Amino acid sequence: MGTLERREREKQQRREDIVRVARVLFFEKGFRDTTIDEIARAAELARGTIYLYFENKEEIYVTVLEEGLDILQRLVQEATRPELDPLTNLLNGHDAYMRFHDEYPQYYNVMMLDKLQIMDVLPPALKERIDARMMAMVDFIAASLEEGARAGYFRPMPFKEVALLQMGISMGFAQMMDKCGRDVVQGNREEYRQIMHDLIAMGVVVGGRSRALVAWFLALEQPCLETWRLCVRPPWLPQGWKPCHGFLGFVWLK
Repeated sequence: MGTLERREREKQQRREDIVRVARVLFFEKGFRDTTIDEIARAAELARGTIYLYFENKEEIYVTVLEEGLDILQRLVQEATRPELDPLTNLLNGHDAYMRFHDEYPQYYNVMMLDKLQIMDVLPPALKERIDARMMAMVDFIAASLEEGARAGYFRPMPFKEVALLQMGISMGFAQMMDKCGRDVVQGNREEYRQIMHDLIAMGVVVGGRSRALVAWFLALEQPCLETWRLCVRPPWLPQGWKPCHGFLGFVWLK
């Protein structure tokens, strides 16, 4: 290994060490209550050394935030599988957001709480870094919606705008869990989840509200045999409708 390569690796390792200790402090104290001096002491570095690797505390925070956004995007992408129908994939994506909320609560807090507090003071370059990560996720959701529309499952819509709203629905559901009393919400979490899925489906499927009513009647009246793909077709349902796993156990889509 040459001298330049070794120095570059040492520099990268030092940068990772700074992020590692800063992550712990951000998780414990939040952005505003964490100082550069504390980060330097935890990393066993001089304060001035920190600025050789990061311009300010905001840049370190954005680096940690990007880690969380990357985890969230990975979970959403893993929840989307080609063998599933578009609605199931869309709803699985919302469930993946709740998995992020449950399994990575510290990253969730950094992303939702600290981010809302400091976005107005971030330099434009750092805002652009966050926006790029967010828009990558929006583009992924929008592409899934467009694919569903081409397949005839979803109605025509402004895909990117709807994708942004879909993300907002998931964020709102998570915030409701946190702010409305965890014991109250957790006790009825599955019921709330199904209602959220119901609202999502009504907004995107062809014939939205009428399809949701079909799903409601099916969930109440028609038992599912072994798997959701073996649902009994009610005699009053027109031909050409296909079963689709959804917000009330299963739905039928045309």
